[in-house]
Amino acid sequence: MRFTTPREKTIVIVVLLAVTLVLVLLFDALHSEAASIVLTVLQTLGWYLVTRVFRGPGEPVAAARPWWRMTNRPLLSGVLAAGYGLLAVVNIVLSFAGFGSLSGTVSILAELALGSLFALSYLRLSSVARATA
Repeated sequence: MRFTTPREKTIVIVVLLAVTLVLVLLFDALHSEAASIVLTVLQTLGWYLVTRVFRGPGEPVAAARPWWRMTNRPLLSGVLAAGYGLLAVVNIVLSFAGFGSLSGTVSILAELALGSLFALSYLRLSSVARATA
């Protein structure tokens, strides 16, 4: 299954965010560190899965997307890399300010992993764009 239109992609993201919200509320009610870690892992896997099933204009629908390709455009990859990097930095600062926890550390690692994947996608897509220009 591949999602190619903006409408399809919006529906997938809204559903993913809704599921995340429900899980956040449920796990927050449990006050469980383990549940927070599970949520972070599920969110990270969910966002990575989305990058596997979305396709941009001109991108082959049937073929598998290369593991490093997170978006169809370098700019979007760069923006998302910067966003995840900023989230990681904020959480690192908060951890050093005394708000650290095991689940916070797992969140930082997830943000760094996704940020790194988006940064790699940005670099590779940029080099492809330069080579074809």
